[in-house]
Amino acid sequence: MSSPAARGRRPAAETRAEILGVALDLFTEKGYEATSVRDISEALGVTKSALYYHFRNKEEIVASLVAERREEVRELAAWISAQPRTPGLVREAALRWIAGTTPERLAMMRLAQANQPVMRRLSEDAADVPGAFEEVVGLLVGEHADEQQRLAVRMAFDTVRAALLAAQGTAATDRDVLEAARRATVALTRAEEGDTADR
Repeated sequence: MSSPAARGRRPAAETRAEILGVALDLFTEKGYEATSVRDISEALGVTKSALYYHFRNKEEIVASLVAERREEVRELAAWISAQPRTPGLVREAALRWIAGTTPERLAMMRLAQANQPVMRRLSEDAADVPGAFEEVVGLLVGEHADEQQRLAVRMAFDTVRAALLAAQGTAATDRDVLEAARRATVALTRAEEGDTADR
């Protein structure tokens, strides 16, 4: 970890990124409710007032983590928009999403699963990732798709979360989770490949 003096010379964006990383580690290890602002500032080696310069409270830190995830969804939507409408696009897009799942992303998903009340409050502020995925679903199925088609596409993108839930209480590693999610996505999109091009 860098010293406070060295940290002071860095751009604010780098400092914010370090705060987010440390906070996510603590939220994952101790739980959101059990982690205090003091815990985060001590782990960073800064005063609470220095931390408050970047974030007003813990909820704002979580909101920033969710916002980063939402931006990744927007980037995926932009990529999909640039692709030709081929029968395998749903699978390709979903596998691209899984391939980009970092340990930090998995930690954020675990945090969301374990802290539903906080996530619901964030959703009320339109900061939720599932809501952002509606654009992705719309791009892949088209405006005339029925609810079953929409659900099938959502499921193809939701395999990491499902695998995380299934892995609770087991010895499964992050790699196991991602490989299981990849296999599930391939299986779920096999039947869809024949009709995505016409939607």
